[in-house]
Amino acid sequence: MNNDPTLHVQATDGYSALPPLSLHRYIARTLRVSTLHLPWEIAQQIHAEDLSGETCGVFPSTGGLLILELDDYSWRAEVTAHNIAATQALGWHALRRLLRLAQTYKCEALELAGDNLVLPAVLEFEVFPWP
Repeated sequence: MNNDPTLHVQATDGYSALPPLSLHRYIARTLRVSTLHLPWEIAQQIHAEDLSGETCGVFPSTGGLLILELDDYSWRAEVTAHNIAATQALGWHALRRLLRLAQTYKCEALELAGDNLVLPAVLEFEVFPWP
């Protein structure tokens, strides 16, 4: 008899179900905010880097910031100490603050997209005007 709680359990409706306690390790926490929390100049630099296609989202000359463009002006960055340090080296304080906020809430990733909401004003994250 195997007592491993991570094994699939046959539910009464015929579907396989996982015990609720083991499911949390498969669900990533992502902070999703509006790209308007980045200054236009930073957004342009990230977008231009992605268009070059040579570095696949990595900024090698600045400590290796890894940020992937999901769509035009929509990005995803892993919340790591390395990425936070790289944003500091770049002087991209707005992006660094967002990564630090995600880190505080134990998120694994930060996603910036035009269709995401801006953060509540009480958090004092600037919303930048874009052309």
